[in-house]
Amino acid sequence: MMQRAFGPARTPLPLLGLGCSRIGSLGNPVPMRDMRRLLERSLELGVNLFDTADIYGQGDSEREIGRLIAGRRDEVFVVTKVGKRFSRRMRLMRSLKPVLKPLLGRAGSARKAVVGQRDANLATDFSPAHIIAALDDSLKRLGTGHVDALLLHSPPAGDVTLEAAEALEALKRAGKLRHYGMSCDDLPALEATLALPGIEMVELPIDVLDAAIETGLTEVIKKCSIGVLAREVLRLQPGLAPGEALVRAARRDGVTSVILGTSSIAHLEHALAALEAGIGVPVPVTGG
Repeated sequence: MMQRAFGPARTPLPLLGLGCSRIGSLGNPVPMRDMRRLLERSLELGVNLFDTADIYGQGDSEREIGRLIAGRRDEVFVVTKVGKRFSRRMRLMRSLKPVLKPLLGRAGSARKAVVGQRDANLATDFSPAHIIAALDDSLKRLGTGHVDALLLHSPPAGDVTLEAAEALEALKRAGKLRHYGMSCDDLPALEATLALPGIEMVELPIDVLDAAIETGLTEVIKKCSIGVLAREVLRLQPGLAPGEALVRAARRDGVTSVILGTSSIAHLEHALAALEAGIGVPVPVTGG
């Protein structure tokens, strides 16, 4: 599998990572058994970077990853995110999934309505207390003592604070995470992130990455050996074929891994083949 490296220790990552937001999601009509097979196939292909979050599938995304990595923790690089939280009403909905999912699978409009209601019930909390408690909950769902990377989940620039970074650093010292950073939705959040100490990873939509390249922020990223996970590379490049969109994302300055969100093994295999054809196989681990 093609790899690139990040951080002071030059930690290797696969060029392609699997976005796991659809695992356990009420908005995903694909049966869970097929999603489990997708996770297995991903590992078989060497796509061992799993990008999840505590809210994905009301926690079921992390639970399924935990099921997969039991007994082979060192084979997987787990990235999870915290800072968003559902209302009590939406948390209770998890118990209704066995009933709701078959119904929603037959009614696309109802599925969209539930997803819209879910998104409307999201609050944010980037306080140190919540970061610490949320990671502990994630570790329980994942069945592991640490995550490989913990990111704050799309904080606005005003919530990218030294206090939050200090909480992340304390969790690193406690052995509960190995790397930390931010998933940024806009350039101001990225700028605030790069001003903090200890940041080793950022996750960026491809349009924010392009803005960072244009403004020279990627030079800061490269100088600090910060890992860059590029996301939304298909949705934000609608004029390109999927394979070409992935290759172009992988070629952008500073990118460590490209995240692909999919529910299809065939889609994953085609994406990997496109990267291998467009980038070359194998790509050696790069230095800083």
